[in-house]
Amino acid sequence: MKRYSHLYKNICNIENIDVAFKEVRRNTRNERRVYNMKQYKAYYINTVYNILNTHSYQVGEYNKFIIHEPKERIIVSQNVIDKIINHLVARYILYPAILPCLIDANVASRKGLGTSAGLKIAQEYRRKCKIKYGTYYILKCDISKFFSSIDHERLKEKIKRRIKEKSSLEIIYKIIDSNEPGLFIGSMTSQSLAIFYLNDLDHFIKEDLKIKYYIRYQDDFLLFHESKEYLKYCYEEIKKFLDKEKLQLNRKTRIFKSTDNYTFLGRNPRGRYIRYRNIKRKLKARKYLYESGKLPLNSFVSSATCYGELLKCGIDKLI
Repeated sequence: MKRYSHLYKNICNIENIDVAFKEVRRNTRNERRVYNMKQYKAYYINTVYNILNTHSYQVGEYNKFIIHEPKERIIVSQNVIDKIINHLVARYILYPAILPCLIDANVASRKGLGTSAGLKIAQEYRRKCKIKYGTYYILKCDISKFFSSIDHERLKEKIKRRIKEKSSLEIIYKIIDSNEPGLFIGSMTSQSLAIFYLNDLDHFIKEDLKIKYYIRYQDDFLLFHESKEYLKYCYEEIKKFLDKEKLQLNRKTRIFKSTDNYTFLGRNPRGRYIRYRNIKRKLKARKYLYESGKLPLNSFVSSATCYGELLKCGIDKLI
């Protein structure tokens, strides 16, 4: 297995820091913060440059808040300096080291893949299995509290198998250890490390269990097979494998028949979004904000377009 080095120098490059700064600014919604970033651009870039070149980075405090839909989760945000460094570490250290070893069945948080690609692949597997087997079965697995259950020491071991440069490992370890428990949701490095954490499971399912039709999006994954008994065997083997990773399957994990109704990435087998009422309520809330002058027209139109695509129905019906 190839181990990567000479990665740290890429995050000390002033041009790369500028790119990361622009990316952070583009993803910042608060107009006052955006204005502040524009005014103090030179300060932020020089500060990040000096911190990284002197190897003196210490992760700052996280701002934590709770979201309740689709389920309760703790989300974090960071200050501008930490965000820029987080983007640099993800793009110029983690991506070059971990992306080459990921298989196509892992569709989360990568360019050209994502939710839409995952749904298309799952639909294609259903079509192929129907032609090939007629009746088939799906083992749908979901890991309990995935992000908060990721074990730091196991993750560091996996990273060390891909990266050998001491400086790169040190800054990655600092970021990992600043997350407790597991990994926080909301940072670019957390997403990158999370998609990598179960890479060994992907290879185990494809190469050891010989599952041809397999797809995973973070902690949600499907195995398609003609034999229900073999999927029961796979279920037990996956449980044993996850025990070594300090993870557990939750109670939503079960085997479905091809004619059963189940969900993957929020959609049923026909591709229909299952949280119709939630989306309709959110869109009405956005409409209220727009009518009261608290939301610009372009933001409302973007929301309406996005939610309308999810629901696969006319926007006019909702507004």
